[in-house]
Amino acid sequence: MAGDFVVGIGPDGSGESAAIYAAHLAQLLKRSVVLVFGYEASSMGPRGGPLEDQIEAIADEVTSAVRNRLVEAFPDVEVNIELIRDRAVDSLIIAAEAHEAELIVVGHGGRGPLRAALLGSTTYELVHRGPIPILVVPDPDEE
Repeated sequence: MAGDFVVGIGPDGSGESAAIYAAHLAQLLKRSVVLVFGYEASSMGPRGGPLEDQIEAIADEVTSAVRNRLVEAFPDVEVNIELIRDRAVDSLIIAAEAHEAELIVVGHGGRGPLRAALLGSTTYELVHRGPIPILVVPDPDEE
């Protein structure tokens, strides 16, 4: 569906606050949400194998948990998951283009004063490279 909101989800569940915010907006604006987990098993090794299987299992577990929370809190919002075998930033851009998304939503990306000031490398790069508007949602636990 054109006009989706694409949300980045990290391996530690980061991006959940961004996903909740995106789902709230999606409910108000009658849009869908696409949770995106981008990963590279190894930039130097062959694709496939046990490492990639483990990464995909983590990705599936984390994104499914976030999806389940969103579906429970926002039952009228369609929530899909995409696991994309590429760098996080590139994965979000690929998904945004494939879904003709209106918005990419990401978490703040930093913990502590120095990292928070730097946004986090994925968020920082996305803000500068993103082809559509980027919404950066701070984690409510951050000061």
